[in-house]
Amino acid sequence: MQQASPMIDIQTLLRHAELKMGDSVADFGTGREGKIALPAAKVVGKDGTVYAVDVVKSILPAVQTKAKMHGINNVTTVWSDLEVYGATKTIRDNSLTAGFVVTVLFQSKQQAKLLQECYRTIRPGGKLIVADWKPGVHSPVGPIEDMRVHPEAVKKIAEELKMQLVDEFDVGPYHWALVFLK
Repeated sequence: MQQASPMIDIQTLLRHAELKMGDSVADFGTGREGKIALPAAKVVGKDGTVYAVDVVKSILPAVQTKAKMHGINNVTTVWSDLEVYGATKTIRDNSLTAGFVVTVLFQSKQQAKLLQECYRTIRPGGKLIVADWKPGVHSPVGPIEDMRVHPEAVKKIAEELKMQLVDEFDVGPYHWALVFLK
C-alpha cells in the first residue's frame, strides 16, 4: 500500500483540523507509518483518542508498536474496509472531532462509499480532511496519472453527502487538500 510521502506537510494538515486536547480523531488508511495518527495523538493528548484505521490487518501491529516506542498510549488500531458503510464499527456514528483521508482515495474504486463511511463517524461541527496526489503534476514517487484523484471529483462527492467545503490548499508540491465541515 502506498505510504504518505514526506513531501506532505503533516503539521499543516493538523493545523487545518484545529485539534484540541481531548479531541477524538481518525486516520483513515493510516498505513504502516501511522502518518497522521501518531502526530495527531500528540496534539490531542492523553485525554484524546486517535483511531488508526486500515484495511491491511497485518500493518496495524506496526502502528501500535511505533506508538508505544514514542510513549503514545491513546492510539487504537482498527481493521476495517472503508468502502463498506458501517464496517468501521469501533467508531460510533457522529463521534469524531476530525477524520483524515490522506493519500488513500487514489487507491479506491469506490471513493464515494469510502468518504461516506468516514463522514458517518464525524460529529456535527467536526471536520473531514482529505488530501491526495495532484493530477497533472509529475512527482518522483506516487501513483500513475490515471490513478490520481482530481479535487473537483471529491468536492462533487462531498456535495452529495451534504458536506460543506471550508478550505482548500496545497499541502506540499505534489498534494492538494480539502477540509469539509459536517
